[in-house]
Amino acid sequence: VYRSLLRVAANMPAAQREAAKTQARSELEASRALTDEAEIARRVKLFEDKVAFARINTPKTRSRGDQTGHTRIVYGKDGTKHLDGTGTPRDKARWTNWDGKNMDPDSVTRHYHGLKRAGFKSNAQAKGIF
Repeated sequence: VYRSLLRVAANMPAAQREAAKTQARSELEASRALTDEAEIARRVKLFEDKVAFARINTPKTRSRGDQTGHTRIVYGKDGTKHLDGTGTPRDKARWTNWDGKNMDPDSVTRHYHGLKRAGFKSNAQAKGIF
């Protein structure tokens, strides 16, 4: 329990970090002389509650394996890779066959796949018993 509190304290802001470590050490030293099982169990429970409270109030930090930024990769028309995002933008079509009356079959298929993935089997569940 003491180690878990020290791990949580390591993620605390610098102003609170040393105070939390000092308080944990002093409480642990005060509990060393205890021999009553009920009192030891009460102190351990109190210590676990403090760890849980500290976890709630301590801001989360990124783990060491996470990315710290983002990279935009753009491929040019000739297939070259531009890491800084300075590739030539694709030309947008001037007109399209697909509008509200005539839907794109690929979009409809993607929509139905998303519905199936979300767990919707048919429209019967939305209609009810009528």
